[in-house]
Order: sequence, then C-alpha cells, then structure tokens
Amino acid sequence: MNRPFAIACMASVLLASGTPVFATATPDKSAISQEPFFAGLVTEAVRLKAKTETFKPTPALLSQPDFPAYAQAIHALSAGDQQGHKTLKARGTDNDLKCILTGLSRDLPIKLTAIQTAKNDADMKAALTNMSELLSDNIDVIVTPATADSGLDCTLEFGPNA
Repeated sequence: MNRPFAIACMASVLLASGTPVFATATPDKSAISQEPFFAGLVTEAVRLKAKTETFKPTPALLSQPDFPAYAQAIHALSAGDQQGHKTLKARGTDNDLKCILTGLSRDLPIKLTAIQTAKNDADMKAALTNMSELLSDNIDVIVTPATADSGLDCTLEFGPNA
C-alpha cells in the first residue's frame, strides 16, 4: 500500500468515526496556577508581556511617561517570582519550578537593563523581544503542568542561599 493511499484511508476512517483528524490537545493548567498568589504572577506577566509588545522599539521609549511604572512592575514581578520560590521551598515541593522562578527573578532585571541601555532601534528591538520571551516563559512555567522532576538543585545552580 502506498503512503498517500494509506493516509487517505486513515483520514476516511477517522472522519467517519467523528474523531477530528487534526485534533490538538491543550494541556490543563497546573494546580499551582490556580492558587491566588501564583495566578497573580501569571496575570501580571500577561499584562507586562502585552505592554512590552506595544512599545515602539526605539531608545526614545525610555523617556515615555509610563516607562518608569513599567520598570517598577518588572522589578515587582521579579520579587514576586522570588517569593514564589521561597513559598515552594518552604513547602518542600516543586523543585524544578522553584529553581525556575529563581532564574526568572534574576533574569527579569537583566532584561530590563538591556532595554534601559539599548543605544539604537535594533538593540531596543532585540531587548524588547527578549523581555517578551522571558515574560512568556514566566507564564508558561507556572501554567503548564510539570511532566517530570528533573532533580534540579537550586543550591548548585544559584548558590547556598537559593
């Protein structure tokens, strides 16, 4: 049986059975993302990602009246991620997520500094893109259920105070 014919036959069977041929599964939200504190982190990261994507990629962005509030909100999200790390550490659970939250907490100010020090439109565009991607990561790691525990050790990655 040739491949195109086999695919056509399979598609016919699936269509006849009522099964969508190109069904896409959407993972359920993680249990932790339902907790008010972590849901708040997600809400804020979504808001900041949307704001980041509205900025025109030019160093003149830094003189816009709403930029200081944006920068303050990035720092607050960073502090919130670190608080999430401490919360999970106190529970003794979610090793991977607690380490990732520490990494996000440390990376957000770095990405903000890249925005604040961009010297031209190209640098600003890259810095804004990197911030937007990091904010997406901030959302995804909290919302997406963990599929495995990698055994991350925050102490090895971030030092004895992690």
